[in-house]
Amino acid sequence: MTAILLALGSSVAYGLTDFLGGIAARRAHIFLLGAITQPFGLVILLVIAPLVGGTVTSEVWFWGVVSGVGGAFAYVLLFRALAMGPMSVASPISALVAVVLPVLAGVAFGERLPVLGWLGIAMGMLAVLMVSQVHEDAPHPASLRLLLLSFGAGVFISIFLVALERAPDDSGLWPLVVVRIVTSVLLIGAALGSRVIARPGRDVAVLAVASTVLDVAATAMFMLATREGLLTVVAVITALYPAATVIMARMVLKEHLQALQRWGLGLAAVSVAVLASVT
Repeated sequence: MTAILLALGSSVAYGLTDFLGGIAARRAHIFLLGAITQPFGLVILLVIAPLVGGTVTSEVWFWGVVSGVGGAFAYVLLFRALAMGPMSVASPISALVAVVLPVLAGVAFGERLPVLGWLGIAMGMLAVLMVSQVHEDAPHPASLRLLLLSFGAGVFISIFLVALERAPDDSGLWPLVVVRIVTSVLLIGAALGSRVIARPGRDVAVLAVASTVLDVAATAMFMLATREGLLTVVAVITALYPAATVIMARMVLKEHLQALQRWGLGLAAVSVAVLASVT
């Protein structure tokens, strides 16, 4: 049950991160945002990680670097897609791709579930697909570029999550520190190379700070959840994060929510309940 609760917390936090980060990405260059959010997240983790403890080994560095590279590309692709809009398309598509590969990885790692568990996973995947449906008269139609960016983001999110799960259980939060070091270097370098370094507006700074705090919390909860439960289950529940993004987009941005999307949100809740019953 602990793994389920942590995965749920991670899902909600990731969904809110996407929403706030997506709005910020509409107001500032994505590389500039990365140059702000990643170092800030690193500072937060450098304060917290020593308090949590853990051992830093070569294995921690290896998986942290792999996860960091995946995270940096996922950050750029996902928030570029979210900035293009609609969020209710970009977020669910990336999540659908991001859940399939970790589930396959979990099976490859030898994880096993009862039939009811696989039914819950199937319902979760279907829920993400249903939430991603968009009506034809959407104010911001989904372009091929948006779909490709969202798909690519999902692939790199998968790399980020699977590599993070592979980090040793006794490593505390240090794998996340390594991840932030890598993403900070890559995105600051990209910002400098693109000459987009500038002082952000107050609204962008506030959104960046809020999304970073949520992102750090979401990632920490995901990693802790994988230590308490199966990757196949945790990945599916975490991948339901578009529900929070879609709900916020509906409430704040007034993006239309179809009946099928509402049913998808309901199915997501059922999926979580089923998975909770078998873990």
